[in-house]
Amino acid sequence: MSEEDRRADYVTKCLGEYQTMGYENTKNKTFAELEQMALEAGLRLAVKLLETRLEGDPRGDPEGSYPCPGCGKPFRIQERAQVREIQTVVGKVGYNRPYAVCDRCQKTSVPLDEVLGIPPTGSSVGYLQKTCHASVVGRSFEDASQVLLVQAEISVSPKHVRTLAENEGSRIIQQRGEAVKAFQNGVPTKFSGKPPELIVVTADGGRVQTRHKTKTERWKEDKIGAVYDAVPAPQPNAPRGEYEGAHALTKTYVATMDDWEKMGWSLRLEAECRGYLAAREKLFVSDGARVIRELRAYHFPEATFILDWPHAVEHLTACANAAHGEGSAAARRWFEKHTDLLWDGKVDRIINDLQTLSEQAGPPSEGDSDRSPRRVLHRNAFSYFPNNRDGMKYPEFRAKGWPIGSGVAEGAVKQFALRVKGSEKFWNIDGANEILALCALYHSEDGRWLDYWQQRGRPHSASTPP
Repeated sequence: MSEEDRRADYVTKCLGEYQTMGYENTKNKTFAELEQMALEAGLRLAVKLLETRLEGDPRGDPEGSYPCPGCGKPFRIQERAQVREIQTVVGKVGYNRPYAVCDRCQKTSVPLDEVLGIPPTGSSVGYLQKTCHASVVGRSFEDASQVLLVQAEISVSPKHVRTLAENEGSRIIQQRGEAVKAFQNGVPTKFSGKPPELIVVTADGGRVQTRHKTKTERWKEDKIGAVYDAVPAPQPNAPRGEYEGAHALTKTYVATMDDWEKMGWSLRLEAECRGYLAAREKLFVSDGARVIRELRAYHFPEATFILDWPHAVEHLTACANAAHGEGSAAARRWFEKHTDLLWDGKVDRIINDLQTLSEQAGPPSEGDSDRSPRRVLHRNAFSYFPNNRDGMKYPEFRAKGWPIGSGVAEGAVKQFALRVKGSEKFWNIDGANEILALCALYHSEDGRWLDYWQQRGRPHSASTPP
């Protein structure tokens, strides 16, 4: 009897057994209880089907001959029926497989596992995928454990969920590190799609609570970068507050706890993989933070800089309150006038007015707080607005239909914060980094999450694990 016939015969037998339950044996069951019975029976059947399939695979034949991929000579079979039990999406599956050794190449091999893409150790790829998905969409590992139990009939402790997710995140980080290293060494990136009309790069930072013993050092910055393509939507005469501009099409992300220098390399690589070099127009949209400004200048010198409009307006609000008193009529009048100037791109007039106000208030004193009026006015008059002048050509940007806000990056920071930020969440830096890597992979909109798992489950060899 062939393998397919054996499987069909087993399914028929199982169905026959379940048909014998009949009405009389289940008349006191509710439909919900019948559903649960059917589900449990289906899982048992699925386990048996997998075990039957593995048992009938000729590559698991203990008497078979298997060539070493290195030297081509037959492996020496060290164990003809090594027992393995693997956790799968339908339960634990046990099977026997030959364990082989090449005495010449000093390599070991498990032919059945390698040809089926079964990881050398641990759980099945499908089980890992479900666990990592729950770890990303849940607010905590405890949430992930409950999601797996309720939605997938998978019973796994929060601690083990965390171990599996962080291990997979570490693997993603290692792959990314290797790609960045190759990029730094001049290996060209591959982009074969249609050149985008507009490619936009943006970045922002959030906050993650770590296990640092000193409370003042406990909160660390996570860095989120986003790349998206867009189609320009010119609105040269749009009134303030009504401009929409280009909308993001496909967004992809990088996220890390590393410093901004390392983040810059990852973000540049991500941009090139998205068609940055081939794009007709290249933009970098961000707030005016010094670290991001330096990242942009080094890694994206070709891109046109656009200062995030809401951040610029926030700075005008702070200046109005510093000069005229928070909530005063004079502050509102000054704010409205200078916001109109900003909308019209008259940044030099704003800088001149701010420098006059700063000189009238006097230079900051050593004891002034960071929010003192003198410090706020001086910082904006001589640093923020002059340093970001080139990014405030808003009439030009509107005429070209470009985005003037970094909402994609800020939205990603908030989205990722749902997973990593919270008063009761304390992370090791490595753990936070690993979950951020999973989040970036999952939330990217180009299908890379599914691509990753398909690649993970492909055939492999002992020397090149999945």
